[in-house]
Amino acid sequence: MNYDINELLNTPEDEYHDFKAQWYSQSDKAELIKDIFSFVNTSHHKDCYLIIGVDDDHNIVGIENDENRLNTQKLTDFLHSLPIANSHTPKVKVTSVTIEDHLIDIIIIKDTVDVPVYLDEDKRPKKCNAVIHAGQIFARENDTNTSTKESASDYLAERLWKKRFGLDLPIQQQYKVKLQDTANWEYFETDKVGFLYNVDPDYCMFLEDDGENRYKVESYALGQFRARMDWQKLILKYRNRTIAEFLVVFLDGARFMTLTPNLGAIEPLSETPLTFQYFIADSLEFSVEKLFLSMKQGPTAPDGFQKLNLLQRIVIFDNGKQMKQVQKELSDKKEYIKNQCTPSQEEIDQCHSLLSLDFNSKEREIQQSNLKHMCQEANVSQFIIRYLKSK
Repeated sequence: MNYDINELLNTPEDEYHDFKAQWYSQSDKAELIKDIFSFVNTSHHKDCYLIIGVDDDHNIVGIENDENRLNTQKLTDFLHSLPIANSHTPKVKVTSVTIEDHLIDIIIIKDTVDVPVYLDEDKRPKKCNAVIHAGQIFARENDTNTSTKESASDYLAERLWKKRFGLDLPIQQQYKVKLQDTANWEYFETDKVGFLYNVDPDYCMFLEDDGENRYKVESYALGQFRARMDWQKLILKYRNRTIAEFLVVFLDGARFMTLTPNLGAIEPLSETPLTFQYFIADSLEFSVEKLFLSMKQGPTAPDGFQKLNLLQRIVIFDNGKQMKQVQKELSDKKEYIKNQCTPSQEEIDQCHSLLSLDFNSKEREIQQSNLKHMCQEANVSQFIIRYLKSK
């Protein structure tokens, strides 16, 4: 569970939770629709909870003898039976807990940006007097739902439409929403080179030359047919405003492009840290990377082999918290990991053969110490990837 039931029970009703003494009877099904739709139609970005078996004064009365109880499947089937516009059926889950010798049910209403949710034709549930009308929008504000006889105010409806299109978010979050719409991004070459969001050209990313003297190969390039890399900068623009700037590299003989991952380490402050390459999945950076990896056409698009071999050498953490936890867990196993990830002479020789296609013997990239370091770094990244899959 990602909520604290005791905290909810001791918190006044608000935009996130509501108390019901009992389940909805057949004649109250219109109220059930209204209450669930109201919690879906909230302008925040968190799950909501209908807590059944608790009265308005927070007294736990229980539902153990309630003949109207629904489980997740039955409630989901009921919602699927409704004529919901655009088939945006709310996602719900029913879970039960025992408190003070009473059983209470909790309907978890999952957060979504597919709002507002409403019906596209009138619906009178069986044995109900109330009718839910087509286009009628129910919304939750503070601790109050829209009445079944009314529709949400223009103000509340506007907030929901803004949520749907990401207009309620900070500009970096809005950028992430646009980047998820991968089908509408297009590579272009005019006086500049970059990527344009066709739906809203205010969102545009430009490629620029990078003048720094950087290594021409990194550990995540070792799985490609050609390992030499060419660096550029990617500038994320909203109108004339720069939102972010990332480094990108062209890999495999400049056949595809990827953002450069971040460099992490197990025991980073020690004299011999074990380095690895990583992305954070919930970052703006990785949203850009997912767009590039999803592209099917254009000079920057990878094929399946290139993408597979790239991601075999880059760790993808869910978030920064997970990364710190894994680093902490693995620090106790550092010597074991080092023994497991120290490259064999055969690995180093294979790396040398690959790099010799693009580098001469005097260049720093092909020196023995660098070859060993890159092979070990790739092995550590692969070790962590396996570790995450095993958890």
